[in-house]
Amino acid sequence: MPYAMSSVQGEKTYSDRPGENMLYSDMGLFLTSAVHRTIKKPWGATCHALLKAYRAAALLLLCTGTLVPAFLIGALPFIRKDARMRMRARCMTLWARACCFLLGMRVITTGPVPVTSPIFIVSNHCSYLDILVIGSLMPAVFISKDDVRSWPLLGLLTQLAGTVFVDRGSKSASVASMEEIRGRLRSGVNVVLFPEGTTNDGRGILDFKSTLFHVPAETDTPLLPVSLRYSHINSLPVTEETKDIIAWYGDMEFLPHFRSLLGLRSITVRVRFAGPLYAAGQGRKVLSSHACAHVRDGYEALCTERDHFPAGP
Repeated sequence: MPYAMSSVQGEKTYSDRPGENMLYSDMGLFLTSAVHRTIKKPWGATCHALLKAYRAAALLLLCTGTLVPAFLIGALPFIRKDARMRMRARCMTLWARACCFLLGMRVITTGPVPVTSPIFIVSNHCSYLDILVIGSLMPAVFISKDDVRSWPLLGLLTQLAGTVFVDRGSKSASVASMEEIRGRLRSGVNVVLFPEGTTNDGRGILDFKSTLFHVPAETDTPLLPVSLRYSHINSLPVTEETKDIIAWYGDMEFLPHFRSLLGLRSITVRVRFAGPLYAAGQGRKVLSSHACAHVRDGYEALCTERDHFPAGP
């Protein structure tokens, strides 16, 4: 079940410590190879079911265990509000990395992962896994639809992580959400927005909704376009027939989709970071249009990029 943070052509990833990325890679490759050899045996169906059960139990334990430090961070009165938000974002990063490892995800980056903050990050969106991928690469809080707040366990976890919830049906609520986003940025925390407003099948990128681009436009916060593409499932390239194993969109139900995903040996996702954009007096619609063009260009580059790293055993 590999979780490898790799970079293409020697470019920088989240870690400057020698050997850290290889440690994740080697450990993940070893575990995935062991599982792969096991499920080829006649009793492979049983092992496959056990793998799903193991991952489900481990993720449940991880999520419930993460609630404890999250509650403590929020309860300690001597921690300043901005410091508390930064601690929550770092806690989110550790949680996301652990989830990626348990799900057998290999994350390969192109372009320098930013080391300064705050940054307003925008990305294409095709799966709930996108949150884990971006969250594992840098400390950040996410902007989410308001209905996620009511999800069992995950809703509480996202609230404790500092997520900004947006009710698109209420103009006054949107104004309040933008003020929350400004507060996160003032605290020195990166903010992640999926400006398509919904997930899709991963074959293309929808036009960006420009409303929340008002925040980086008025504050002149650097805006970072990020492109995601899931390239391999179980070491095989994603095809038209297999894309829905990863993509979650439309009327798909969460639990059946997630149960299926738990049985995958490995998932390879490629992440491309573009250079930061600055408003420089541009309005939100112009800034949104430029960001969308950069994300689309990055996605097209990922589609044509040759594999510098093996997808896994």
